[in-house]
Amino acid sequence: MLTMEKTADYVKRWVDAFESKDLDRVLAFYTDDVVFHSPLVARLSHDPSGTVHGKAALRAYVKKGFEVFDHIKFTVLDVLRGVDSIAIHYKGITGTHVVEVLFFDKEGAVRESYVHYSSPE
Repeated sequence: MLTMEKTADYVKRWVDAFESKDLDRVLAFYTDDVVFHSPLVARLSHDPSGTVHGKAALRAYVKKGFEVFDHIKFTVLDVLRGVDSIAIHYKGITGTHVVEVLFFDKEGAVRESYVHYSSPE
């Protein structure tokens, strides 16, 4: 199980990587065979499955996101720890509430991610 200290450090590094818009820093968190699920995938790639498979596909998706959104700022509201996962609740790019659940492999890299967005008001 992840400790509170390790989790806090991980989330800080994860947020910093996205906010820096450094593609290689972001992708370093994920396994080569990562599976990433997000409604934003469906919106940006016009793929109704909302899923990308593998680091190469994730690279293309994240790169597209960096191109579409000029400024990336995440405000972390809470972090919940599981056995081999964490759930990060944050305000995302558009101010929308987001919960992202990251599942880790034995080496601590993200093997699968599920992103959830609050409904627009």
